[in-house]
Amino acid sequence: MPRDVFISHSAQDKKASETICAALEQNGIACWIAPRDVRPGKSFPGEITRAIQQSKVMLLIFSPHSNSSEQVLREVQLAVDSHLPIVRLRLADIPLSDDLRYYLSTPHWLDALTPPLTKHIPPLVAAIQELLGPAREGPDATASMAMPAPRVAEAGLMAKMPATDKTPTASRLPFAIVWAVVVVAALGFALWSRSAKKTAATPSPSPAEVMPSPTIAASPVVTVQPSPTPIPPAVIPTSSVPEITATAEPKASATSAPRNKNAPSPRNNRASQVWIDDFVHNFIASNETNDVDLAVSFYAPNVDLFEEGRKSIDGIRQDIESYNARWPSRRATIRGDVRLSEKTSNRNYTASFEHDYYVENAGRGEWINGAVAVDLQITIDSDGTPKIVSMKQKTLRKDKGTMQKR
Repeated sequence: MPRDVFISHSAQDKKASETICAALEQNGIACWIAPRDVRPGKSFPGEITRAIQQSKVMLLIFSPHSNSSEQVLREVQLAVDSHLPIVRLRLADIPLSDDLRYYLSTPHWLDALTPPLTKHIPPLVAAIQELLGPAREGPDATASMAMPAPRVAEAGLMAKMPATDKTPTASRLPFAIVWAVVVVAALGFALWSRSAKKTAATPSPSPAEVMPSPTIAASPVVTVQPSPTPIPPAVIPTSSVPEITATAEPKASATSAPRNKNAPSPRNNRASQVWIDDFVHNFIASNETNDVDLAVSFYAPNVDLFEEGRKSIDGIRQDIESYNARWPSRRATIRGDVRLSEKTSNRNYTASFEHDYYVENAGRGEWINGAVAVDLQITIDSDGTPKIVSMKQKTLRKDKGTMQKR
């Protein structure tokens, strides 16, 4: 079914993307978002292609994750091929990758760099509605979007006015024009006389005094400029200096700052459900990246893996490297909630969930679209970080296919 907006995002930005999708749909903008709108049993790449071709606008949720996602790049390529306008909502102030810059050199874009996300949604809704406005089908829909309610009522009354009423108006037109010219001339003379007297009596105002007050209303436009307004040095927080000094010290950078914010992290006063839920989502999202160190960081030194028995961390690393080479493009999304049980308080947990996945090798012309049920046994290690000690999974669905080789 055709939609107004196709939302392109990385699975690691799932929560933000779903929040934005819900807000757009509350404003009457129909959205297509994966995996929600992928029909069961249908080819994932085929569904993506059809959805983009049938949409009117693409919304790119731009983040460090989508910036390096091959799947997002393919979606942007399809949007450009389909001549879709692309709105980029930036969740982070980072430069575009070389691949995305090729397609997004002059996009329509907005910023959502500071929390909360909800305060950035109204400008996004307005921008998308503006893009959709001319594309609405039918003259009635266009008039209702562009004309305020009183003007719509006025237009309706004019449409109902009988044709005979227009004739007297046309016959009186020359007289009305002459009368209007006389009135304008009289007003112009009066204003000229008044301004001449005022000029002689008072000095010329300064530029600041003649600046129109509505300039404040132009501030929303600043939020949609291609580059953010530079911050004057006087308002830069002084705390930035100690941060730079701290990162320059090898010991501080090695102990205080984690290598990757999506890697396993200690509890930090979080509830068990929130803590382990984040751990599981980050673990699944790591499958999309090519960061093998990040993917390996979720495992304990020895893991009971599938039906293979105990496997060392080095063996797991080799498996991940081989899998990534076999399937260069990967996407995985958790379906529903993560079911958590605490076996030993603050020590051992079991997390069960289902997730959909899609992998492809464009060079070989192959793809797999499937779903699995997963059970993870998680133990908290000596530094308070969760680690996977056992992983079992059951295949729920697995579709294979071929495509044109690239």
